[in-house]
Amino acid sequence: MKKFHIAVVEDDLAFASEMEEFLGAAGYTVSSYDSSQKFLAALRQSECDLLIVDWSIPDLSGIEVLEYIRKFHPDMPAIMLTARAENIDIVRGLEAGADDYVAKPVDPAVLAQRIKSLLRRSKGEVKNVSENVILGRYLLRPSTSTIYLGDEEIVVPKREFDMAMLFFTNPNRLLSRQYLAATLWGKVVDYQSRTIDTHVARLRKNLKLDPTSGISLNALYGFGYTLQADVHALNAAHDHIALSA
Repeated sequence: MKKFHIAVVEDDLAFASEMEEFLGAAGYTVSSYDSSQKFLAALRQSECDLLIVDWSIPDLSGIEVLEYIRKFHPDMPAIMLTARAENIDIVRGLEAGADDYVAKPVDPAVLAQRIKSLLRRSKGEVKNVSENVILGRYLLRPSTSTIYLGDEEIVVPKREFDMAMLFFTNPNRLLSRQYLAATLWGKVVDYQSRTIDTHVARLRKNLKLDPTSGISLNALYGFGYTLQADVHALNAAHDHIALSA
C-alpha cells in the first residue's frame, strides 16, 4: 500500500515535532515547515498527498496558503488547525479551501480519523461499502440498508440510509449542503431549496440523534451539518475496528 506524504505547516516547533512523531507512527511520511513560504517553495519541487496547516503562521496565514492551494493545486486535501472555534471562523476556513477543520488542542485520534477519511475520498483508497459501520450504539448494515440502535431495528428509505452512511463514516466532520446534494443526488441544489434540510430532519428524528445518545446531528446555519459523536462513541467504533482487524 502506498505510504502517503503529509505536509504540516506549523510554526510551533514543539507541536510540529509531536505531529511528526504521531503521524510517522501512524504510517505516514511527514514533512514539517515552520513557515508558509518554505512549504510553498518545497511544493514547487514535489507534491504532497495532504496538507495540515495552522491558521496563524507569521509570514502567510493559513487562509492565504489555502487560497493558493485551491488556485494551483485544487485537488490537494487540506485540514486547517486552529484554536479559533467560532462558527464564523470555521466557515471562513472552509470557504478559503479547507476540506476539514480541527480545533486545538488536537486530539490525535480525531485527527487520525479525519486524515484517513480525507485520503480515502480523495486518493481512492479501497473502501468496501458492504462493511458494517458501528458508532456508539448504532450499527449500519449496508447489505440490508438497515440501521440498529441497540436491539431496535430502524428501517429507513434508501436515500435516508445513504445519507446516514455518509454522516456515520464522517463523524465530527462538517458536510456542506452542496456536498451532500452532489454525493447523494449527483447535482447542485439551489441555496433556498429545503430538500437537504427535510431529509436531515427526518433522519435526525427516525434515528433519535440527540445529545443524550452521545451522537447528535447538528446544523451550522447556512453551510451544512455535522454528526457530532462524543469520545465514548468514537472509542466504541475504534474498539470494534481493533477487534475486527
